Amino acid sequence: MKVSALKKNVKAGFTLIELMVVIAILASMAVIGGNAYLSHMKDGDRQVAQSNLQSVHKILGQFKADQTCYPCDSTAEKLQEEKPDLNFGELTGEYSNNYFRQVFYSAANESEKPFFAKLAVAGKATKEADERVANGAALSKGENGMSYVLRKSTDDPNRKEAVTRLNAPLAFCSLYPSDTPYSGDNMVFDMSSYDGQALVLFSDGSVKNLKDSLEEDDADEAKGTLQKGKDVFPATKKGRDIAGDYYVLTPDL
Repeated sequence: MKVSALKKNVKAGFTLIELMVVIAILASMAVIGGNAYLSHMKDGDRQVAQSNLQSVHKILGQFKADQTCYPCDSTAEKLQEEKPDLNFGELTGEYSNNYFRQVFYSAANESEKPFFAKLAVAGKATKEADERVANGAALSKGENGMSYVLRKSTDDPNRKEAVTRLNAPLAFCSLYPSDTPYSGDNMVFDMSSYDGQALVLFSDGSVKNLKDSLEEDDADEAKGTLQKGKDVFPATKKGRDIAGDYYVLTPDL
């Protein structure tokens, strides 16, 4: 009877192998569930970025109505001359934050929040706006997650002019951070923040997802390149590729 009871208890329990199998299954489920959760969160971040891009289009449109063109070097000079007592920070330079600050000089905008897009790449990340804009604090480091597009001046390579074509890109989410502007035909995209997706805002107000146009860099999975440039910078009527005529400034993170 004692032997039978012992055998029964052994059969009722789990062997070490069975326990290891169960643990492995639970671990796999945790990884799958965690990845699904992260993917869902990044989808939500991308949707917020898309909504904010459309808000920024309205803000830039109002600025253009007030100043006759989008923020550029010429409008910066004009605003500083007309309103020397105001100080929202640098209005030109190497980052998109600089040019976006110009909208605070007009009736176009009073809030930093529309410029938020969640990015976390290369050890840098965006943060929620603190809504402090006076005394040079507008869109300070990390408070803007959008890249901005400007045209290269044909007269002076050091000057940046406003986008004028209706079907040209106006802003991006998300480009890989850079301390110097990209040329429109040589951009590097952030593949981590939105799971290999990126958004582009065109000057006509449309927003396009570039998920089918990006290819991961073999050397660095956090970086991607644009495979179909014409999806972003369409050629002229004569077929000339105009992507190289543009500067693309990334946020100051």
